[in-house]
Formats: sequence, C-alpha cells, structure tokens
Amino acid sequence: MSSQGFTEFSKFSGTNDQLGFSVKVLFSAINNAAASCKAKLSAIQARTSSISIGDMFEMQMLMNHLSQLSDMSSSVVSASNTALQKMSSAISR
Repeated sequence: MSSQGFTEFSKFSGTNDQLGFSVKVLFSAINNAAASCKAKLSAIQARTSSISIGDMFEMQMLMNHLSQLSDMSSSVVSASNTALQKMSSAISR
C-alpha cells in the first residue's frame, strides 16, 4: 500500500493504492458509551432504596447518546458500502 493520503493524490495513474478508512474509532466510541450505560445501571442497581429523577434523566441521556452513535456508525458503513458498490459497477461496465 502507498503511504500517500487521500489529499495527496494529484493525478490518477491507475497505480495508486488508496487507503481505506477505519471504523475502529466509531466502534470504540460505541463501546465507551455502552460502558457508561452499564456503569450507570450498576450504580442505580446498587442503590436499591430509590431512583431519583436526575438518575432517570441521566440514564435517558446516556441511552440517547448510545443510540445516536450506533445510528451514525451504521450510516457511515452503509454509505461507504453504497459508494463501493457504485464504483465497482461503474468499473465493470
């Protein structure tokens, strides 16, 4: 693979290797958000006496954040898949 980045290509000669993108950062963000949700649930479970309104709002915010990250990751992967399919069909014509 070439060490050139996407922005360094000044011409297309057909011999340049393009580097793919990594979704590891997205998956790491999702794992961190899931860990935050699990930690909050454990903290709520440890206090068996009562659940405060603040805890409920914080849990809702954490779950909403996790949902948004999951949707974003799915959209990025889907968009890249669609782009690759269009490029491969254009090449095969």
